[in-house]
Amino acid sequence: MLRDLWLKIKGVFARMGLAKTIQSLADVPSLTVDDTELQRITTWTSLYQGAPEWLNERWTDREGNPHIDATMSLHMPKVSAKRMATLVFNRAATITAYERDHEPQPGKTTATDDQNEPNMMLQQILERNHFKVNMERWLEYCYATGGMVAREYVNDGEVKIRFAAADSIIPISQDANGITECVIASSKVVDGKHYTLLEWHREDDQYYIVENQLYRSTTTNGSDLGTRCPLSEVYPQLKEKSLYDKATYTRPTFQYLKPNIANNFNLNSPLGVPIYANAVDTLRMLDEAYNGLMQEMQMGRRRIVAPDYMLADVKDPKTGKRKWVVDWRERVYQSYKGNQTGTQRDEIKDITLPLRNDQFIDTINSLLRVYAAQVGFSAGTFSFDGEALKTATEVVSQNSETYQTKNSHETLVERFIQDLATSCLELAKNATGVQYSDTADVTIVVNFDDSIAKDRDENAKYYQTVTGNKTLMPQREAIKRANALDDETADKWLAEIKADESDPDVEDVLTKTAGEDDDA
Repeated sequence: MLRDLWLKIKGVFARMGLAKTIQSLADVPSLTVDDTELQRITTWTSLYQGAPEWLNERWTDREGNPHIDATMSLHMPKVSAKRMATLVFNRAATITAYERDHEPQPGKTTATDDQNEPNMMLQQILERNHFKVNMERWLEYCYATGGMVAREYVNDGEVKIRFAAADSIIPISQDANGITECVIASSKVVDGKHYTLLEWHREDDQYYIVENQLYRSTTTNGSDLGTRCPLSEVYPQLKEKSLYDKATYTRPTFQYLKPNIANNFNLNSPLGVPIYANAVDTLRMLDEAYNGLMQEMQMGRRRIVAPDYMLADVKDPKTGKRKWVVDWRERVYQSYKGNQTGTQRDEIKDITLPLRNDQFIDTINSLLRVYAAQVGFSAGTFSFDGEALKTATEVVSQNSETYQTKNSHETLVERFIQDLATSCLELAKNATGVQYSDTADVTIVVNFDDSIAKDRDENAKYYQTVTGNKTLMPQREAIKRANALDDETADKWLAEIKADESDPDVEDVLTKTAGEDDDA
């Protein structure tokens, strides 16, 4: 989509004064990506969608007839991107806002720390936008295509969050912190007409500027950008231009997120690369090995040949010649011209070829180990048992490759969520239609759920060994961490536990009072 989109909007760039004559992306001032990079994004997207170029094998038979065979695929880009997204962010993660300089202090947290106006407003925004569900899904797209973008805006008195994948964003300029100006595109079909919305995010010394332009294609399949038309045709609630004063907004109303992987294809590009960008050759070999296994299973089905005289024949009423009758529902038997007379009479023969499943499965598992290392997973994360692809369900140790990769990606995801949450609160505070008047000067704390990626038992055994099986932490801290409690509640639980332990045992009471006479 991205390359096609660029071809459509070259003229729009020119009309907006960004370039006088545009022949390629390199002609756009301040733009650090080129056509080659956009083509790579198209290739990566096709891999994730299960349509790599090698899946359709073209060949010609001896008579010159062309054929296309659909190759079987393990769809590893989809599997690995989903696995990474689930490890990095899931619905158990928490996002909390605290008024700046009023953050809870370590060891003094209470159950009411999150009961503040900024956080209550933030939770309302996140809940109404189904943020946790959508974030995990779009994070998968991010790891699969190399990036994603979030856009915050106000509609009908509510702050909305909209996402777009890597093939819908074209950066215009960047600084040391990433993309500062961009174009976000989205397509829509209404009443059989193809529309493209271009959302231009730019800035000057005083404002963050958002301009919306709607184009209606002049073709039936939407192959061209078409002509500009009023926003009211599709988006009546959108303004053509919005200004966000830098005196009240600390950041743009869009955020770009990419995997925490260096772009080794273009060292100056602000765009990211998917987690499997450098494993495309391995992906192809995996699909070829898997396709070979499937072919082996088909070619290895039972085959029996029988001499023609053993098969039924009928007489053709037109020619008077006899011909053999073949039951096409029976795939086992094939005939050959056999010798029916003499001592060397031909009989039925089994010509079934032996299967080589084990060799193919071993090859696939070897390639899966290579692929896991290339994308940052621990060895054994993926395995194939001959029937289905499996991912490791057990937790991994803190020192594993998977855990380190997960923590690396969390660095950028945490910043992305913090910027998004702050932007939402700034919109809520400054937009006239939103009922919120408290502060937007907040600290956003993101707590990722590590329960599916950390082997606590293994860590505990390790530290107990190196400390001589001594106590590792106070009981209060263990209660707090094990049950995700605040300090105040953990103190109450500890007091109750100690009270229960101090109660006399029932059997001891009975033993001490045995034989006593309560009568006066």
